[in-house]
Amino acid sequence: TEIWWDKGIKREFRHRGKHVIKADICIGCGMCSRSCPVNCIEMIPTGVKKPRAVPRVRANECMFCGFCEDACPVKPEKAIKLTDTYAMYVEPGTRDNLTKFVFEPENLQEVIEKAKKMEEMIEKKKQEALKRKQESGKQKKGDG
Repeated sequence: TEIWWDKGIKREFRHRGKHVIKADICIGCGMCSRSCPVNCIEMIPTGVKKPRAVPRVRANECMFCGFCEDACPVKPEKAIKLTDTYAMYVEPGTRDNLTKFVFEPENLQEVIEKAKKMEEMIEKKKQEALKRKQESGKQKKGDG
């Protein structure tokens, strides 16, 4: 028996398969979660300012309607996208394993680390600017 989905057969234009969540372009707005008719998308807090949270899709509850992708305001590429990937196996197919079947964001830890570094750099620049402002204020008082 041949596995036909590995043979490069063209899928239906409107087919919606496995979710891909790109944490690096997600803005954490939660529109995907709010648009989901079956509430299978939960927003997971990241602990940084941007993105505040990223979506995680419980695939065992998802009906693959694509509303999450349509609602995503990120352009030109969507932060959450349904691909044409058919292969979504859970081994063995028990109820416990299906409840663990989720689509998580790609490279989430890298994105969080990058965001933390950016926040630290911004805070450092703010502190430097405040220090310069205070020093210039002291000089003006000394001149006057």
